[in-house]
Amino acid sequence: MQQDKIIKSIQSTFKLSGLSISRECCARFVSHLRTIDEELHNDSIRRITESLLSQNLIEPLVTLDHLEIAITECALPRSNFEETETVLNVLNVSSFPKISYDLQNKKFIVDKPNYDLFSDSVNKSKLFKERLELIWYRTLKNEHFAPLEFGLVNSNHVELRRIEYLLGSSKVQGVYVMGVLTQLTDGHFYLEDVTGVVKIDLSKAKYQAGLITEGCIVLATGDYDQDVLDVKALSFPPSEPSDQSRTYFGKSNTFGGPHPVSLKISEKLKSFEEAGLDETIIFISELWVDDQIVLEKFKTMIHGYAISPPRAFIICGNFLSFPPNITSTRKLEEGFKNLAEIVSRYPEIAQHSKFVLVPGPDDPGSPKILPRAPLPSHVIRDFMKEVPDVILATNPCRIQYCTKEIIVFRENILTKVCRNTLYFNNDNDIPNQYARSIISQSHLTPMNLIAVPIYWNQDHALQLYPTPDLVVVADQYKPYSTKFNDCHVINPGVFSKNDFPFMNYYPADNKIEESSIGKGEDTS
Repeated sequence: MQQDKIIKSIQSTFKLSGLSISRECCARFVSHLRTIDEELHNDSIRRITESLLSQNLIEPLVTLDHLEIAITECALPRSNFEETETVLNVLNVSSFPKISYDLQNKKFIVDKPNYDLFSDSVNKSKLFKERLELIWYRTLKNEHFAPLEFGLVNSNHVELRRIEYLLGSSKVQGVYVMGVLTQLTDGHFYLEDVTGVVKIDLSKAKYQAGLITEGCIVLATGDYDQDVLDVKALSFPPSEPSDQSRTYFGKSNTFGGPHPVSLKISEKLKSFEEAGLDETIIFISELWVDDQIVLEKFKTMIHGYAISPPRAFIICGNFLSFPPNITSTRKLEEGFKNLAEIVSRYPEIAQHSKFVLVPGPDDPGSPKILPRAPLPSHVIRDFMKEVPDVILATNPCRIQYCTKEIIVFRENILTKVCRNTLYFNNDNDIPNQYARSIISQSHLTPMNLIAVPIYWNQDHALQLYPTPDLVVVADQYKPYSTKFNDCHVINPGVFSKNDFPFMNYYPADNKIEESSIGKGEDTS
């Protein structure tokens, strides 16, 4: 009789949550509940149901595998960190999930992608289709574009149209459309979406803030007549706050890593993070290991942190001062051996700080196609022997520190974006405009594939959705720190030039501090 009561409670809770459970799963659930006190049954049923919902199930029927994951998560002790609840975790591309929109279930989902480098040609066009769909359905959740309920009237509402609506009309005024900006014939621009292509006239268009390039997704408003859309205003789709984005996924881990749910909501990690007010992560770009002056400046820098070692040094390439040639591998091996000798002089740093190495465009290991593979391990074997905690990261890579989500990207992207931008407005703050562009586009490189080659099946590795806490774009541009939509976007600058700049990040305060060595400083 008691068992019937438990089964009825399980089925009732699942039904209210839109889930269904098979007889086999129900028996396993009952078996689990028998191992805990009866007064905790209702709480356990609730927690396991919440865990199942956080897994973002495609079908309402709960499988035994899903149930086991939920039981394991909820059965873990709450007093200490769980096994996959890490303070610092560096994620390579193979650990990145893919965020897409499920048309059938009408919701965003977290998917495990295919990592084939040599994919079918159909994936080239699919890449832009998936970028557009993500932003299209994200925009439809914006208060100005969300479909109105029947009978309601909102003077601020904007109806977003597909391009097929224009193609089926002879003349439309004041229409809003969204699409990929393309140049199908030289000097003539078009907007393209999944339903069609329309030619656009930009001669009278007013451009809003941001760096609009060919290949990005834009929101255009204007008048359609004689098969041409006369654009009055061209802008990026509205960006979305990270907190709002996360409501669509529940507890699902959208960032990547082994933990089944998002660590953004971990109370234990949040407490640990807030307690570490002095914890810092250092970002360095262009550390030339073949240059003795640069190595001396690096020694000066870590000497300043000898008493209080940072949590991690994130060091981006290029690691050589010259373009790649036949001597590159040997020079890298020698350079990292010298770097190891410097770090080993500071045992506190060597033992307590992680060293994350992110390859640059000219470093060996993979072609100049994104995402890039890590540095070859044999090149830095001497460094890894002397320094216990070295991580070879992909480019881009993701770093989770407690509840903070960080993306590190090494590419001279700002020059490419500016070179391909259609229009520069009066705002001379280029870094801020770039930050606005990538966050509005939810992508690190919102351009065509000619300007920035990408493996077609791995475009999701450059997604910025939901928006992280910090995006590090290591560029040859001057150092900058800006913020848009509650996301810091920074460039540590070229360490091997000028005043040897680098950046400090304090996760507890979510604060950025620009630093530099200065040409005259040394450790003596």
